[in-house]
Amino acid sequence: MAVAAALFAASRWPAAVAVLPVLGTLDGPLGWVLLAAAVCAAASRFVPLPRVAPKPVVLFLAGVAASVGAGLHYTGRLQASGDEPHYLLMAQSLWREGDLDLEDNLAREDWREYTPGPLRPHYGAPRADGRPFPGHSPGLPVLLAPFYAAGGRAACVALLGLLAAALASLVHAWARELGAGDDAALLAWAVAAGPPVLFYSFHVYGEVPSALAVMGALWLLRPGASAVAAAGAAALAGLLPFLHHKMMPVAAVLGLAALVRLRGRALAAFLAVAAAAAAGFLGYYQLIYGRPTPMAIYEGFSDHVAAAPLRTLAGLFLDRTFGLLPHAPAYLLALAGVLAWARWPWRATWPLAAAAAATLGPVLAWRMWWGGQCPPGRFLIPLLPVLALAAAARAEAGAHGLMRWRWGLVGAGAALALWAIARPPDLLLLNRAGRPDRLWASLAGATPADRYLPSLANPEVVEPGVAMVWAALVVLLLVLDRLALRRPAWDAAFRTLAFPVLLALAAGGLIDLVLG
Repeated sequence: MAVAAALFAASRWPAAVAVLPVLGTLDGPLGWVLLAAAVCAAASRFVPLPRVAPKPVVLFLAGVAASVGAGLHYTGRLQASGDEPHYLLMAQSLWREGDLDLEDNLAREDWREYTPGPLRPHYGAPRADGRPFPGHSPGLPVLLAPFYAAGGRAACVALLGLLAAALASLVHAWARELGAGDDAALLAWAVAAGPPVLFYSFHVYGEVPSALAVMGALWLLRPGASAVAAAGAAALAGLLPFLHHKMMPVAAVLGLAALVRLRGRALAAFLAVAAAAAAGFLGYYQLIYGRPTPMAIYEGFSDHVAAAPLRTLAGLFLDRTFGLLPHAPAYLLALAGVLAWARWPWRATWPLAAAAAATLGPVLAWRMWWGGQCPPGRFLIPLLPVLALAAAARAEAGAHGLMRWRWGLVGAGAALALWAIARPPDLLLLNRAGRPDRLWASLAGATPADRYLPSLANPEVVEPGVAMVWAALVVLLLVLDRLALRRPAWDAAFRTLAFPVLLALAAGGLIDLVLG
């Protein structure tokens, strides 16, 4: 408490800020957040958090309330943007006319139901007869079409909120299946239900349905699966390529898991449904483009592929506008949990790990890894349920080190999300690679907070030095966490709020002094 109060006071002393500019970031909302965190940390010593084990139905209903409530509030005050209007227009065309010919929909300006426009078409390669065709995959519009018919954009947002709540509940069930206790399973649910999955529970993209399809298929493919379960898993695997081309490797992993785990009638059912889904997928491209290949939409190999995997990996996790950790710091526990993953039976977890690798692989070679104009973490969403389970694995390894911060990290991400969601007209969640960050800029004090976080998506402001500072800090915390599990002396540092605050200030000071 004393350290927080001293830093808060120093942030308002011009002489101190002149010597250490990073102190100026606390001369604003971040300073008040620090004081609130210090009060909560002090109170927790006298009033420890109760141990709770909510029933699955309670967790699901809580997820529905959070996702649907936030979504209806947010979308009721902000128009659709980015790729959202294009998915909605495709859904409109499907239920009203039964086709994906958008020329007439654009001519009638159907998009005015959810955005004032004007809407520039997102066309891919022309179809076989030469007419233009949408450049987006059809899976999400097919899913949304009946809901748009029932209630427009609001009904689509409600559906995505239900799917996000189901995803978090399935992560909780997976954690219990793997042997996690009540506290670890609850942590996995909280991480999976929070940002950035929360953001995509009300932005109309295919990421949440993709994540749910992957986790659901793996759940159905557990050892001893029936023929009905195997057929359901194959149907979910077959849906993935229709949601986005990048999910094709994950569908292949699901097929491999089926070949390893299933026998007899269950394997036959999986193969039959999977073959039908594959034939339908290739037949769709043959019918539309005259070529049975998903690359037909790009007229060959996509020009979005441009391998820069190290920069992409750093950006996915550290970029101030699109990265995971600046918006959902609880995933730091997941990175620590990767080393604890081996605590669980390999036979049970290898399909999860393989699906995670297959999700990440295509993104690392994707030129536009940030996802366009969208909230942070878009292309990581299908990977995040596995990372939430890694956080549960870390919780099972021991309550020392980083685990002492678990609810503080979860709470920090939730507070940041609430700050952004509560103010839709400020567009704090809508980012574009060439645009200055809005969310962290809104927290600025005398010194802008965003100058201390790296920008790796903006082609005009690439800051590898800042990224290296934060990458080194993350690695340091992971090393200290491992030491804290074995040696009480190292664990003592994690008991106070002063340690993370001083580490963050040291990183900011290094950026000021060395990188300017």
